[in-house]
Amino acid sequence: MKNLLTVVAAATLISTSAFAGGNSNTGCGLGSMVFPVQDTVATQVLAVTTNGTSGNQTFGITSGSLNCTKPVKIVMNDQAQKFVADNMDSIAVEVAAGQGENLDTLLSLIDVEDKTVAAATLKANFSTIYSSADVTSAQVVDGIVDAL
Repeated sequence: MKNLLTVVAAATLISTSAFAGGNSNTGCGLGSMVFPVQDTVATQVLAVTTNGTSGNQTFGITSGSLNCTKPVKIVMNDQAQKFVADNMDSIAVEVAAGQGENLDTLLSLIDVEDKTVAAATLKANFSTIYSSADVTSAQVVDGIVDAL
């Protein structure tokens, strides 16, 4: 019995010290702010429960707050997807030129702030965005997102 208690105590000490360096179990959200030190199971459970009951992780992820990191890639909205599909040829010409009304509209639809820089970036990446004559609108959208 004494050996069992020693083993359990050692395992507990090792496992709690492993969590002290940072915790990825609970994720970001209000729980990570309210319980910044999550070195025990109890504080991790409280952090997760706080995140789950308040429904705040989605807000944190989309806004880049509450210890969350905003995703690097933007999500294209349906309107931008449809616009690219409907205007593939003219967008290709305008991306190659680095300017144009359809390109400007597309950049507005995906909330690009500096359109001049974005247009120049897309022009420089034209061969990647339009990698073949058979490229689909979905591939063009992915290429644009990757380039920006």
